[in-house]
Amino acid sequence: MDISRIEPHFIKENQYVGLNFPNQGYVFWKIEAIEEIPYQGYTESPGTIAANTKKDSARLPMSSDSIDNLLEVKECDHLYQVFMGWSPGVIKRWEAYPYESLRRSLDVKMVTVGGDFGDITGFESPKTKPSPMTELWIPTGIDVGFAWENPSTVSCDVEIDMLIRRIDVRVLRDADLIEKILKGNQPCKLKSLGGIEGTFNYKTRTRLDIGTIFLDATRNEIEAAIA
Repeated sequence: MDISRIEPHFIKENQYVGLNFPNQGYVFWKIEAIEEIPYQGYTESPGTIAANTKKDSARLPMSSDSIDNLLEVKECDHLYQVFMGWSPGVIKRWEAYPYESLRRSLDVKMVTVGGDFGDITGFESPKTKPSPMTELWIPTGIDVGFAWENPSTVSCDVEIDMLIRRIDVRVLRDADLIEKILKGNQPCKLKSLGGIEGTFNYKTRTRLDIGTIFLDATRNEIEAAIA
């Protein structure tokens, strides 16, 4: 896999990332360690797509190992940073985050499988050279899925290559450091999960033992979130 397009987007050890849970706010982490796992030749989902056929969003299973979701993050101190390419190029892919909800909707029109926007093609993100447009950040407790369309006149066997970066992280509980991030005095990669809008309610208190923080949070709000 040629990683030249996605490598500039890699998070590195000792850096910081803030993940924005839609309509809830951010949780911030420090990167402790990274393990890169290339996964090549995945064919189970969507598998074979007939001509002029759409497939609704689904997880990436591995039936042979009784795995429902290859991209499931089990540990609360792990994050996945994922990039993906696929073939053939004509195949369109929509991201569903969580897997019940397609991303990239407009205010005036929802994304639909086979619609006019919201998709990425295999021409844009070939399996030999994935696009940074496919970057995904996944914490524990969120199932990500993908919907597909074959707009061609022939049946297509879809093959996917992924680079899964499993990242060991530590949740930030230092109010001074978080305040520096919010003021722009400490570099930190900021990423929204599921787009601007979202339908899932992620319980950070239950899963991560911390509250969420908006970018304009006051010192009192920061301290309340990390308490």
